[in-house]
Amino acid sequence: MLERYRTRDLPRGLEPLAELALDLRWTWNHRADELWNRLDPALWSLTKNPWLILQTVSMPHLLALAEDKEYLERLSEIHELWTKDDGAKRWFSMKYAGGALSKVAYFSMEFGISESLPIYAGGLGILAGDHLKSAEDLGVPLVGVGLLFQKGYFRQVVNDRGEQIESYPYNDPDSLPIVPLRGESGQWLRIPITLPGRILILRVWKARLGRITLYLLDSNDPVNAPMDRGITGELYEGGREMRLVQEIVLGIGGYRTLHALGLSTNVLHINEGHPAFAILERAHIWMLREKGKSFRHALETTRIGNVFTTHTPVPAGFDSFDPVLFHQYFSLYQKEWNLSDRELLALGRQNPDDMGEPFNMAWLAIRGSGFVNGVSRIHGEVSRKIFAPLFSRWPLEEVPVTHITNGIHVPSWLSAASSSFWSEKVPDRKADHDGSSAPAAGIFSISDEEVWDLRMKNRMAMIEGVSRHLTRQRSVRGVLDPLPFLDPNALYIGLARRFTSYKRPNLLLYDHERLLRILAQPDRPVRILVAGKAHPQDVVGKGFIQEWVRFASDPRSHGTVFFLSDYDMNVAQVLVGGADLWINCPRRPWEASGTSGMKILANGGLNCSVRDGWWEEAYAPGTGWAIGEDSSFDDPQRDRRDAEDLYRILEEEVLPEFYGRDSRGVPLSWIARVKKSMATLTPVYRTDRMVREYVEKAYLPAAELFERRQANGGALAHEIEAWREHLAKNWEGIHIGRTVEVIGDSAETSLLECPVWLGEIDPQDVAVEMVAMDPAGGGPFVTAMDRVRTLAGARNGYVYAAAVPSGRPVDDYTLRVVPYREGVRVPLEESRILWQG
Repeated sequence: MLERYRTRDLPRGLEPLAELALDLRWTWNHRADELWNRLDPALWSLTKNPWLILQTVSMPHLLALAEDKEYLERLSEIHELWTKDDGAKRWFSMKYAGGALSKVAYFSMEFGISESLPIYAGGLGILAGDHLKSAEDLGVPLVGVGLLFQKGYFRQVVNDRGEQIESYPYNDPDSLPIVPLRGESGQWLRIPITLPGRILILRVWKARLGRITLYLLDSNDPVNAPMDRGITGELYEGGREMRLVQEIVLGIGGYRTLHALGLSTNVLHINEGHPAFAILERAHIWMLREKGKSFRHALETTRIGNVFTTHTPVPAGFDSFDPVLFHQYFSLYQKEWNLSDRELLALGRQNPDDMGEPFNMAWLAIRGSGFVNGVSRIHGEVSRKIFAPLFSRWPLEEVPVTHITNGIHVPSWLSAASSSFWSEKVPDRKADHDGSSAPAAGIFSISDEEVWDLRMKNRMAMIEGVSRHLTRQRSVRGVLDPLPFLDPNALYIGLARRFTSYKRPNLLLYDHERLLRILAQPDRPVRILVAGKAHPQDVVGKGFIQEWVRFASDPRSHGTVFFLSDYDMNVAQVLVGGADLWINCPRRPWEASGTSGMKILANGGLNCSVRDGWWEEAYAPGTGWAIGEDSSFDDPQRDRRDAEDLYRILEEEVLPEFYGRDSRGVPLSWIARVKKSMATLTPVYRTDRMVREYVEKAYLPAAELFERRQANGGALAHEIEAWREHLAKNWEGIHIGRTVEVIGDSAETSLLECPVWLGEIDPQDVAVEMVAMDPAGGGPFVTAMDRVRTLAGARNGYVYAAAVPSGRPVDDYTLRVVPYREGVRVPLEESRILWQG
């Protein structure tokens, strides 16, 4: 595809500026910052958007820079370095070049890459953006697919009464670091999709992060009806019908875009359920390519190459659609796919026979994927409970949902001082994209004074950024009073997140008087920086904001608590760069992962959080603090007990350690925690580690299995279909003997056997297993049984035997028969199971 830059011609010698400005690596690679600052210091400080600067800088200034030898040399040097980076070998090419994985298509409703491209709402989008960035760092062959929202998520203004006011400024594409995707003859690539009674045309845009491309679809084409032009208007706004149409655009339109580009993607990664219609379009395109194949066969072929990551901790969080509305939009598609209403709706239903059950996007995603994961260890457990109804009679621990814990793209969240610190003090670990997650041991050899000096630099930079933001915020409200003093020697607590009930952003306000006493100690000053948005329809969340604003306005807390409105990536980077303590108080187990606390690790901040999401895995004594205990979810006293524990931690541990200084003024106990946190947690909770896990646990196996399954027109898929049909027809003919006999015993093992009659099913098509449940509630003990002899006088009857650890009563063991076929993921793809008894 031919790129056409939407900017006037640059003077001779400055042409590389356009290429650099459109390469979003500048969001974390700051080599070129000086170039943009020279173009327009004020606009660079306000927007951090090089592409916008190129659109607005005066031609006389550009001509002057074109004569500036020093500027041209620096531009040439930086451009050469970036070009060299493009050709450098990375972790993936050094380890897996020539393997089955050709390219991953990563679909997400939102991407948070930079505030210059505001098409995200919160953590899901930030995670997606960090995923792309680490894929670039690691050299993973991947493309992103999303939507270009005309307004995106709302911008927040908070008035003096604490009321949230939403505004929706227009995202002018000419000011965004993207270009139209054009064909060889220069025409703009447009993708048609079918909606009831009309064809919707989608324009395709392209954003670039080094060698990673993000394709963005946009319905705001003049050829569309006015109503349809607004489909990609706002993110997570509108009713169920608008949400359904957006997800059709993302899933079906997005996969058609890849097909139109001729991209060879053999792994499809669905980030949350929103893009799950891509599963259907992938099967449809394969069906069209392999003429004469059915949609069912195409889905059997392609699903093994699909990866589904769920981020939702409650079933109500999944998008679902009324069957009548669904039929309205999919009746033409199902005719094209030759599927009945029941067949299509069954893909998104728990009970295919319940004709009133809504179509659930998560059910579609799990039924159309070959690998499913949650985003932390706890969330994996929660997700297995959510999806258990789809795997009837399987032990909860064997519901096929694993976990890959989220991370953050460390270079994107490092402060300037922290970036220099890691480069100078621990250079082997700052850019360690292909190393292990082992501790950064070099941190421990750095002197306490140097680490404390880093913390002061970070705090000062944060104060400067907060002061700028608050000054702008107050000017919008017409407040002319001087900004209260932000003491650089105070302890700064950061509390920033989406304001909603389960995140409990107001737990710190549970007892106003006790918090006021903590804030009123002149010898141990504390400042609290609060930020976050509530969904426009979340009345309770808006109430939390009002409570914080009212508390900050109380004369007794004046100058100690600050609410920063319009929380976005820029505000987040300021806060995580300098906060001393990051507080997070979700109701366990509703925090799927959480990543805000990860962002302070490399900057030397400490976490104080409920042990949920990532912090349940990360917390260890000496790295931070854990709030409360793992009490039951519906414990009515949980808020009170957690609040009291939080106050106790602040009063008895945090403040004494932070202000317990030696003769040099260094808080030794505090710095010991900082070092341990930086050294042990930073290398683990990063997207470099996370993406490596996706490659090795999901992408590579998915690519290999897909290539085998689709070879020779999907011949293996045909065999698997026949195998599944045979199982379905004859499963009830299987019988398991009533008793398990001990036929051999030793000090270490017991040999158990039992007869099994398989009816019309070939022994090669099933696995017979011995199972014992863990009385402590852990995973079951499962061992395969061997077919040792044929039962006399029986047809297709056999004795199966297995050696098990001795010491357990034989009554603890139960036989089961499950489907088995090499290359098929059981129970994800075939969930039949027969238990003894």
